Amino acid sequence: MSALRLVMPRKRCASEAPGADGCMPNLRLLFLSTVLITLLLAGPARAATIIVTLDGVRSDEGDVYVALYSRPQGFPGAGSFDRHAKVKAHKGSFTVVFDHVTPGTYAVGAYHDENANGQLDMDFLGYPVEGYALSNGVRGAISRPRFADAAFPVGDGDNRITIHIDY
Repeated sequence: MSALRLVMPRKRCASEAPGADGCMPNLRLLFLSTVLITLLLAGPARAATIIVTLDGVRSDEGDVYVALYSRPQGFPGAGSFDRHAKVKAHKGSFTVVFDHVTPGTYAVGAYHDENANGQLDMDFLGYPVEGYALSNGVRGAISRPRFADAAFPVGDGDNRITIHIDY
């Protein structure tokens, strides 16, 4: 790794007025040098893509909702996701892509809204009656699913995950 070295020639200022004769005071030179070095070392912004393959959808009826979560608060609730997509249901397997995601830790949740009423329908005990899936195959049998169990790391570039809709 090579070191970056900035060498500026020293020039004596003939006048007291800053910049009057092309001379910069030391503080201004230090500030501009710091900004230049910061810009050179900052590098490009990081971005990731999460490619979610859903399989197990049993019919073409209704819609499939796919949500991306980056924090445990409210997971897997309807209002706590970072991004979501609504797509027409396709029997079998299909893909949903989330572009321009900041690398980090995420979880994915999806459900098949077969009757197209815009919500995951539940029975009288609060268990889903429509197909759903969470990343890492997590299912909430006795208690609400935990973000930590469904979370997976997302790095730069393409990140692929497959989730299976169970009914």
